[in-house]
Amino acid sequence: MTPPLLRSGGLLSRVRIALLLAGLTVPCMAMADGAQARETLQERLDFSEASLHWVDRIRDTFTPPQWLPEGERFVYGSRTEPLGETWVLVDAQRRTQQPLLDAESLRSQLTQVFGRPVPLPVAMRFTLTADAKAIVFAVQGRTFSLGLSDKRLVAFEPTHPSALSLVPGNILSPDGGAVAVQRDTGFAVVDAKGATRLERTGTEDAPWRLPEAAWSPQGRYVAVWHDDMRGMHRIPLVDYGSALEKVTWAPYSKVGTPLMRSELHFVTVEMGQVTPAPGDSTERYDWFAGWRPDGGEALVLQLSRDGKRLDLVAVEPATGKRRRVLREERKDTFVGALDFAAGGWAQQVKPLPDNQHFLWMSERDGWRHVYLYDYSGRLVRQVTRGAFPVHAVVGVSPKSDACFVLASAEPGAPYDRLVYRAAIPGGALKRLSPEPGMHRPVLSPSTRYFVDGHSTREQPRVWDVTSTEGRPSFRYAKADTSALAELHYTPPEGITVKAADGVTPLYGVLYKPWNFDAKKRYPVIDVIYAGPFTTMVPWGYVGSYESRIAHSLAQLGFIAMVLDGRGTPGRSKAFQDVNYGRVGQTEIPDHVTALKQAAASRPYMDLERVGIHGHSWGGYFALRGMLTAPEFFKAGYAGAPGALTEEAIINEPNMGLLSENPEGYAAGSNEALADKLQGALKLMHGTSDVNASLSTTMRMAQALVRANKHFDLLLMPGEGHSPEGRYCQDDVRRFFLRELGEPR
Repeated sequence: MTPPLLRSGGLLSRVRIALLLAGLTVPCMAMADGAQARETLQERLDFSEASLHWVDRIRDTFTPPQWLPEGERFVYGSRTEPLGETWVLVDAQRRTQQPLLDAESLRSQLTQVFGRPVPLPVAMRFTLTADAKAIVFAVQGRTFSLGLSDKRLVAFEPTHPSALSLVPGNILSPDGGAVAVQRDTGFAVVDAKGATRLERTGTEDAPWRLPEAAWSPQGRYVAVWHDDMRGMHRIPLVDYGSALEKVTWAPYSKVGTPLMRSELHFVTVEMGQVTPAPGDSTERYDWFAGWRPDGGEALVLQLSRDGKRLDLVAVEPATGKRRRVLREERKDTFVGALDFAAGGWAQQVKPLPDNQHFLWMSERDGWRHVYLYDYSGRLVRQVTRGAFPVHAVVGVSPKSDACFVLASAEPGAPYDRLVYRAAIPGGALKRLSPEPGMHRPVLSPSTRYFVDGHSTREQPRVWDVTSTEGRPSFRYAKADTSALAELHYTPPEGITVKAADGVTPLYGVLYKPWNFDAKKRYPVIDVIYAGPFTTMVPWGYVGSYESRIAHSLAQLGFIAMVLDGRGTPGRSKAFQDVNYGRVGQTEIPDHVTALKQAAASRPYMDLERVGIHGHSWGGYFALRGMLTAPEFFKAGYAGAPGALTEEAIINEPNMGLLSENPEGYAAGSNEALADKLQGALKLMHGTSDVNASLSTTMRMAQALVRANKHFDLLLMPGEGHSPEGRYCQDDVRRFFLRELGEPR
């Protein structure tokens, strides 16, 4: 069977099919006709590109559902049949769902407004009005409300608070009568009439920034950060678009250089007053974690520069007075690092409705668990316990007697994330998710029901309404994956191996070509993004971007592996601490060992032709593989590689400060190993990258030149960290086809 490529003229002609089959089984250089070979190669590249974007062919309900404050009802945006593209009201108790407007009527009304047919956005983002009697959404730059009962479509003025609230970065007040608006480097508070009640302007070096939970629960105060970047290091971004180069400078906190400083302020909306809440001068990272239910204090998380100390601070909005509620500290490892900064902080503290207590996440017993505290900082009790991690508290019952958590508590399924009920007075968890896999729950205000979007590696996502009290659940939507048949998509094969220590179980997947033949020998590519920051192995149907890259490369005639080695998050504290202070020293041995174990029972994996590919921190590890296992990896492509001396939040919490661990930083340096290179290496970097600075690739290139090691280099002028278009991905594909060859 031949993989079809979508072109304007439809499927490939019979002649093209014959060429494609030849190209998939015969090295392009062996073809007599050069033009024919180029055409066949292009078709293979096109199919790999289509395979990279296989997720785009899934029709699913991507917008998070929103529960109404009263009753057990919620609204979601449908993208699948039989309801089509419209918004739907679901009644959890009655187990019914009904479109607010049928898809045809919605399109008809919008066509009348615009004078032409308009497509609805894929995400179908919306909010509820303050009285919860209508939803608010935007189409083609215009904002509308749609009544839940009267089904009326009403256009809003651009200055209406509900219209402004749809703009990312703006936050609507609890009563819907005002909105805090982010304006470039400043902010404003705008009332229901569109009038500006208060405004502050900032500068590029000192901008104002609104946090997500800016409004106090009663709408009296707005929290806002005032950042100060004047002391930060700057990296140059050169515009080569004309003969007269232009240079701009981007603030960037490298290891050992000053961090951005942030000072919290509170706007008293009624008075139009701005009150600062100054802290000390200690370098740290700050996050606004929300409010106590009565609005009497705001909650702030402060992580020390080295990641070893995390403070919860309460601040009075009227005076700016601060007090420390509690401190979580580790002397020999870290409390928080990049995964904490990238979103984990939002799960750290959960105020209870009683206004007297809060839930706190900690790994103090070796696993991430929930602890109950009062606002004096007194530990009341540990709420959850066991040899498994709790990833998030997703809700608390109105009586504060139970919380609902997302955890990996099932034996033999360390990466499944299921919903459980935990009694706050203590006791065993009660499992609420009947099916395995990755679950994303959204609890109703009463916590009697939750919407549960879940999938496994083999099963596309389905949407259930699940009772927390034992009532029968029902399925209201499921993803439509019928369009994937054209790409012959098959979920990857799961593997379980031992780490390089010979003891620790590791999990990964293998991707195979669509026309896999077990009698052949396939070159192998390790698609890597190791380190202590995130996991990459897919446990849900869609998975990570790296897993999609692995799938697309496999369609060229490779076996591609994705692995989560020791040091990655999501399991025990000890599992992640394996590479603390020694990033770069444990990861490649785990990957090499895993490939050898997988190939031992899979003779179709040709370990004489192994490549390694990664981007960003994966680029660092692609280099690391080529330099620390040069006999094993024959070809490596490192895109926008990082380095241990780059961004502070990426490195210092996992390595310690440079002044305290110079040996660890030196051991993890790729430049120092340049003379070890044996195989084919290519580096790629965008010249306007502000995530992994171009200097990492320039220093690596300099070290390779000095070591007299030949390599390829692709610079992409004006591109950032993730170059747009497919030029870079095609370059990766061509590189591995050239260096590793075809199945034999």
